[in-house]
Amino acid sequence: MESKEELRNILNRLNEIVIYRNIITHSLIRKMIKILQELSKEKPSIELIYAEYSSFYKDITEYAFKKRIYKNIWPTFLAEEIAYDENPFSRISKKHGFDAVNDLMIKAVEKEIGILKEFCSINIAESANNLLNTELPDFERCIDGSFFKSEISFTENLNTSHTLEDLWELRGDNFAEYLADYYHSNGCGIFGKYKAFRWVTENGSGQLKGIENVDPITFEDLIGYEEEHKIVIENMKAFLKGFPANNVLLYGDKGTGKSSTVKALLNEFYKEGLRLIEINKNDVKELSYIIDIIKDRGMKFILFFDDLSFDESEAEYKELKSVLEGGVEILPSNVVIYATSNRRHIVTENIEDNELHNTDAREEKLSLSDRFGITITFVTPSQEEYLKIVKRLAQKYNIEIEWNFLKEKALQWAIWHNGRSPRSAKQFIDHLRYELSKNTV
Repeated sequence: MESKEELRNILNRLNEIVIYRNIITHSLIRKMIKILQELSKEKPSIELIYAEYSSFYKDITEYAFKKRIYKNIWPTFLAEEIAYDENPFSRISKKHGFDAVNDLMIKAVEKEIGILKEFCSINIAESANNLLNTELPDFERCIDGSFFKSEISFTENLNTSHTLEDLWELRGDNFAEYLADYYHSNGCGIFGKYKAFRWVTENGSGQLKGIENVDPITFEDLIGYEEEHKIVIENMKAFLKGFPANNVLLYGDKGTGKSSTVKALLNEFYKEGLRLIEINKNDVKELSYIIDIIKDRGMKFILFFDDLSFDESEAEYKELKSVLEGGVEILPSNVVIYATSNRRHIVTENIEDNELHNTDAREEKLSLSDRFGITITFVTPSQEEYLKIVKRLAQKYNIEIEWNFLKEKALQWAIWHNGRSPRSAKQFIDHLRYELSKNTV
């Protein structure tokens, strides 16, 4: 239990934080500080403490439920804020490692993490109950752990081999190197917190927004198209090793797994520093700005255009073409562009447009796809290939049905629904699993 004098000392030391100042501005931490400030007064307002603690309790328990943790909630929250904080130390550590951090910064980081460790040790309910004889419920005991396992549940993007679980157990002179190694492996800021992003434009202003629930699909889930997958995997390995890598166009009919291939690529390599940014074609004009944000991050990025196509009246394709072919501004070495399309030439041809009789104009419109170094075609599977996909999916989900019957049902599904494709095969198997659960097949 802390005395009022000890609480005042902790509050004063929090004011000395410089590098990790962003953490102190977090709304949950501000609420905690406000309660401590009131508690440290000679005549604190019990009514105010109850009101502030009510708000704090609601937020911290919501955090605990979301992260599926039932003990060490406050230490976990603070460790996570440190993990995701973007500051000069975390930026330098990410790009260059611990050896690039000078001694003065190391000393400052160790001091500040020491202060936060002291702050982390406070049990606010226990302190209030002992100092003021209140009856605040302890949020650390609010959740029955039998409902889910206790774990520090950082987002799945993080390299799980090196989280910050042990941070608060370290001595002060080990904080900086431990954190630098963490940032170097996992990134910092939003690029440490998320592995996939969407460029969102609102009121004329664009920004990166992290995607919370990334499709977890892997190449093991994608049946067929092994040669096509091998090409994108090898190209990505070269990219991650620092060799020149090609921009990639994945072309083919709907449902053949083009977008899923790119997502599987991210899930395969995100622990090696790969991140993905999904961009709408209408935001092509923002490419230079987006590239400027990520070019010095010390991570590798896929700029992803899904289902890309342009009408001939849309001029944005010229801007994308300029970036792909290396105009005034070239792509930095840590950025590649991937696009999917069901149009081989991406830009629609209008045969009624007399301009298309002009060879130069026609080439201008059809040459965008040629600017991708690699074009991979995903063709609609033959009936035999479609049935192979169905069979392997049935095996994966332990569906034991006589093959001729399964084959007949799968072909009927393709006719009645979306034709033959990996997506259609998966939809058929998902439907079949449900029907089997009802014993109606």
